[in-house]
Amino acid sequence: MRISYLEVCGFRSYGQGPERIDLTSPLTVIYGDNSQGKTSLVESFEFLYSGTTSRRILGGGSLGEFDGALRNAHLTNTHMPYVEIGFTDKGGLHTLRRELEKDYQGASDCVSTLFLDNVRIDSAEDAGFHLSDPPLSAPVLLEHALRYVVSAKPGDRSDYFKAILEVTDLEIVRAEISSLISERENAENSPIIRQYNMLRELPAFKSLLNPELLNSHTITTLLVNALNSVLPAWPGDQESDLPSAIHRVRNELAKRQDSVLPLHDLQPSVAPRPDLRVRAAPSPGQEDPNSLTSQLAEYNLLVKSTDGTVTDLLPLLRVALDTPVLNQERHDHSIDCPLCETSEALTPDRVSAIRQKVASHDGLTKSSSAVAGAVSLLTNDIEALQLWASQLTPRSAFWTEEERTKALESVSQLDGNPDLFSAAIERADIVGEKAAKTVHQLTQLNEHLRALEPRVRLLKEIAIDDVDKIFAFRQLILESLEDLIAKVDESKSAAALSITDISTQLSARSKTDGWSTLLYLAEHSQELSEALQENSRAGNATARLKDSNKKILAAIRSVLDQRLALMADEIKKWWLLIRPDELTTFNRIARRGSGNRYLDLTATLTPEPSGDGVVRNALAVLSNSQLNALGLAAFLARCQLLNSPLIVLDDPVPGSDREHKLTFAQNIVSMLFESDRQVIVATHDAELARTLQTLHQHRGIGEYCITLLDPKEGSKIIRTGDDFERLMLDASSQMGSPLIENRRAAGNSLRIATERLAKNILIAARQCAGDTSASLSDYEGKNLSYLRPAVIAHAKAPNEPGQWATLARTLNDADHDSDPPLPAELKTCHDMLRDIKKRHGVRTQ
Repeated sequence: MRISYLEVCGFRSYGQGPERIDLTSPLTVIYGDNSQGKTSLVESFEFLYSGTTSRRILGGGSLGEFDGALRNAHLTNTHMPYVEIGFTDKGGLHTLRRELEKDYQGASDCVSTLFLDNVRIDSAEDAGFHLSDPPLSAPVLLEHALRYVVSAKPGDRSDYFKAILEVTDLEIVRAEISSLISERENAENSPIIRQYNMLRELPAFKSLLNPELLNSHTITTLLVNALNSVLPAWPGDQESDLPSAIHRVRNELAKRQDSVLPLHDLQPSVAPRPDLRVRAAPSPGQEDPNSLTSQLAEYNLLVKSTDGTVTDLLPLLRVALDTPVLNQERHDHSIDCPLCETSEALTPDRVSAIRQKVASHDGLTKSSSAVAGAVSLLTNDIEALQLWASQLTPRSAFWTEEERTKALESVSQLDGNPDLFSAAIERADIVGEKAAKTVHQLTQLNEHLRALEPRVRLLKEIAIDDVDKIFAFRQLILESLEDLIAKVDESKSAAALSITDISTQLSARSKTDGWSTLLYLAEHSQELSEALQENSRAGNATARLKDSNKKILAAIRSVLDQRLALMADEIKKWWLLIRPDELTTFNRIARRGSGNRYLDLTATLTPEPSGDGVVRNALAVLSNSQLNALGLAAFLARCQLLNSPLIVLDDPVPGSDREHKLTFAQNIVSMLFESDRQVIVATHDAELARTLQTLHQHRGIGEYCITLLDPKEGSKIIRTGDDFERLMLDASSQMGSPLIENRRAAGNSLRIATERLAKNILIAARQCAGDTSASLSDYEGKNLSYLRPAVIAHAKAPNEPGQWATLARTLNDADHDSDPPLPAELKTCHDMLRDIKKRHGVRTQ
């Protein structure tokens, strides 16, 4: 894969007009003074690759300080900044473009869209570009990130190397298993297991309820043994019988605690409420034949449609037919009447007539039976509800004033809260009042129903007022039941608060510590058994996970050690290329302690070339220059191991490290070429730019210069393949030097650049006048003394003739035996040439 060009528009220092740079050369050198847009150009690569910039993560400060940092500050929000590259692979020529939709805002990340050949994609990896883990995802080394791998926190440094060495997958698996183990170990036990564990903390039960005993005993056996230890079996009881043991201990518990304080008298009954099975009529227009309303209506209708004398006789006739003598199917002779005992009063014809009369009113008979059954069912329900309501009231509601006073004194002696206890008694009294009211209403309804039963049995009509009264009572009772249940719940809550408040003291005073919990577990022995089995299975699974985690951790360490050695060899190779023949060298990457989290970079200090070295932490003993070199070596080793086809470097050698510029330009860049890497070096150091050009000009390198003359227009990228820009670059690298020879060389470069600019202005003027044949060869051998009068004629500013005169006078000294111009004079001449070129807008290529 090869990058063919980069185009930047609206990103950081670049304006709304696109700036494109040709990257087809194996080495591209980009020179720019500070604050001209050089770093912005390098960051555009980082943004294209990753959709963000490392400066925000590594630059320090808060995230909010980077608000609006990616869009050129002088552009409106309607302008869409973008970065685009062209690249070739096996599939041909492609474009990769990232557009900035939303800049950094507060703690929010920027939002951008990535396109491959105008088709939206999610990541640069979808286009074939390899990304490492943040913060240095792209193969781009910016000056602020040069020492990241060295100065990063140990944990971050470890993550950096593990990502490069591709052991993060194992780390993820290990982390997930560790998280699962922690989650399982910290998971809250079920309530019954918590009760079991709490009971086992008591010395009296610790050995009796040891889970290890479950290997040879059932939980039922353990519970029975625990109960028998509390209260031995009575004569005649079976020691292994759990229900008997529960009954025995519960009675003893109540006896002992009640002797101190009858605390459980505060609790209402927990028996379930019986149903009241009586259904009223549904809403108008709907029929429910099973409702009592419908049954009574049907019954009354049949009674009204039947002659009164018949209804009076029907019950007697039914009774007569039910006698054994009339229960036979056939009668061929007269028989005595079973009711009045009249001799032979019932002839066969009369028996037949009686049967027909009763059969003709069968509907009334059945309706009467249905109503009687419903009334009977309802009375049974009422009696069940009466019993339930009467037993619902807590026993404390029936305490005398003397008993209440004594109970309150006991609560105080137990250091309990008298207010909670009094509130529980008050709630119990309310339950008693509500229960009595409900029982009274139930009694009234029951008496009313009992009064109706004879009328139904005698087939008499039920008055509508009597029917309405049933359902009026029903409604009152349902409301009372709802209110009663609410008060019962309040009483339960109040009682629970008071019981919780003093249960521990009560158990201690009555010497029944743990008995209540033991009884609860015994009564739920099956649930406890299942919970313990589940706990055992979960514990075994957690143990297996821990064992797996240990094995994975050992594998990670083994793999990491092997790959760290490989990485260290690669770093050392680049270190020796940039800092050869030094007594201090990079040593290795070592795991700290167990090596699960932290890695250290070490260096070897030797007193002489053939002496034995001493190993120390690199961060502690290396100089700033050496730390910078180690950061560069680590970055290049990463790119090599990840096989990055492109490497972008921003000021890889700090300006203060002059002695290693040559080793970088010669050794490092040459090695990158041998590895078939495409290299882009951006620098503010003119000397490094010139050295790279001198050493690698045979490779056909691309040379560019970045300038920022108008912030609204943005940074401009200029190709420096012409003599003028090359001379200007040579001069800028030496004109600040205190050495006379360097300033003389800078002056000569500026004098020749002045002549070249003058020739280009004259050529441009002639071509504008129509002389299309004008070229540089027309002024071959002409010096500044010849060119100055001619170029002044084309001046575009009043001070321009003076600028040409100053250039000629100042730079003339650089070409003679007199002292060369001072640094400030050379800087002034350099700026004048830039000003004149900008004013004329001539091309100098």
